Amino acid sequence: MIILGAKGHAKDVLSVLAKNKQLQDLYFFDDVSKDLSEKLYGIYPIINSIDEAKLVLQQSPEFAIGLGSPKSRSFLCSKFLSLGGKLQAVISTSASIGQYDVELGPGLNIMANVYISNGVKLSTGVLINAGALLHHDVSIGRFSEISPGAIITGEVTIGDFVSIGAGATILPKVKIGNNVVIGAGAVVTKDIPDHTVAVGVPAKIIKSNY
Repeated sequence: MIILGAKGHAKDVLSVLAKNKQLQDLYFFDDVSKDLSEKLYGIYPIINSIDEAKLVLQQSPEFAIGLGSPKSRSFLCSKFLSLGGKLQAVISTSASIGQYDVELGPGLNIMANVYISNGVKLSTGVLINAGALLHHDVSIGRFSEISPGAIITGEVTIGDFVSIGAGATILPKVKIGNNVVIGAGAVVTKDIPDHTVAVGVPAKIIKSNY
């Protein structure tokens, strides 16, 4: 399997795969960074070209996302799907996931010690980072990122390509639009429209047309 990325979040994904004992035939992909060695931690090969990635996918088409940024997650995912790759989820064995009316889309990253209640719906490519809490009847759109320790309370709706900062809290029934950034530690008490950045306690919009 190829992990998209070889820095930052990709290393956290490796931790989950190690605990899940899913390390066989594992590669990492990064065609941007110039400071990488040939192997991550001297063990796992790093692919640095699309041509090389094609060869690996011909042997084993599975790939997973190891990037944090919603737009980067979406871009590389689309690229690898166009090459014939098969998108896989990475889900930590320490995550607690509800048993009723839970919908998990393809290509998720659900990291260590995440709590997901019942009635939760996660779309394609969503990242739920370590220690985040998702309470009942939450819906999260495509490729959105919930950072470590964030609290998403009941009946919250989050759109596509959203980034919720570390330790942020989204209060019940709030709706967050598409392409929104919520700052670390923010407390969101009311709906946030598309293409905005909101920070603070309570959260206020500081930038529009983002």
